[in-house]
Amino acid sequence: MFTVNNIGPIMYKRLLIVSLMAVAISFLLVTPIFAAEYGGIITNLAPDKASYPNPGETITITCQGRFTNAQGHGKTLDDSQIVYTITDGGGNVVGTHTATLDPLEVGDSFTDTWVTTNTNFPTEGSYTITAKWYDGTNHNPGHLITSSSTSFTSIPSPWIIVVIAGITMTIAAFARKRRWWLSYYLVGSVSVVALLMSFFVLTGYDSYIMSIEAQSMAYVASILGMSSQYLAPNAFLFPDPAGWSIFGIGLECSSIIEISVFVALLLFYPSYSWKTKLKYATIGVVATYLANIIRILSIVAIVAVFGKTSVYLAHAIIGKLIFFVLIVILYWYLLTKPTMNTVRKNIKSGKF
Repeated sequence: MFTVNNIGPIMYKRLLIVSLMAVAISFLLVTPIFAAEYGGIITNLAPDKASYPNPGETITITCQGRFTNAQGHGKTLDDSQIVYTITDGGGNVVGTHTATLDPLEVGDSFTDTWVTTNTNFPTEGSYTITAKWYDGTNHNPGHLITSSSTSFTSIPSPWIIVVIAGITMTIAAFARKRRWWLSYYLVGSVSVVALLMSFFVLTGYDSYIMSIEAQSMAYVASILGMSSQYLAPNAFLFPDPAGWSIFGIGLECSSIIEISVFVALLLFYPSYSWKTKLKYATIGVVATYLANIIRILSIVAIVAVFGKTSVYLAHAIIGKLIFFVLIVILYWYLLTKPTMNTVRKNIKSGKF
């Protein structure tokens, strides 16, 4: 049984314990609000022009993201940084870069571009690009907002294409000597394509053409009323429903391959004089270039309206279909139709 004299001390002890518990619970509830990190997402991380292993080749890495939540830190995120790291297949770091972003408010999006060269890259291999977004200059894990990674694989040195060109030219010469005209035409065309591709890649003129095409696209898009900006060396920026998208023009998108194929087929075409071949080659090169501009413009228009989720449909299906139709029309008027006319005349004259 407790007496009046010992009730006081017991009550004070219980009151002290309850108070401490209340303080601890309040601390646990309030602290996350002030200690929580910023919220954000990286929506896109893409390397453009990353498939050229020759030392000194330019690589453009684009990072896009959105600031989603300040979580008690205020409305503006100042001096946040993106830290890029490129590692090879063995985990060795072959390239790093740090970029400071402009101030962001909740809901704002950003686009950052890192233009680098692959001087430290081996001639072939698989690489991983990681972008880490920090809330400031402190790059400790506690200040990490989010991160993203993507991979790409470089291609072997283009000198292998030179070897292929030499082998196919030898076969073409043998076919001509044996009067295997179809084999001579096809294999000879392949050898010229290989030589032209080697020339563009080894001399760096491929980068020059891709740069011109990116500038042309930015200019055409601006004329058509779309806000567009050229991004050196081979990309351009255009708006989409979520913010901005970047279209990087690589070798496969530059029309260099298609132009090389057309010139090679025309060069070995037996029914034309050299004067006619030069005339049609000029027309074909210009027409192929313009057809590729139309293809890229159609991709940009679709993505600008329907967003990044439509990239595959626009690029892999609609864009290629448009380009295919235009190239078929070109080949019809410059190669197929003249051939049919020649065959028709020969049949009427009794040469067949």
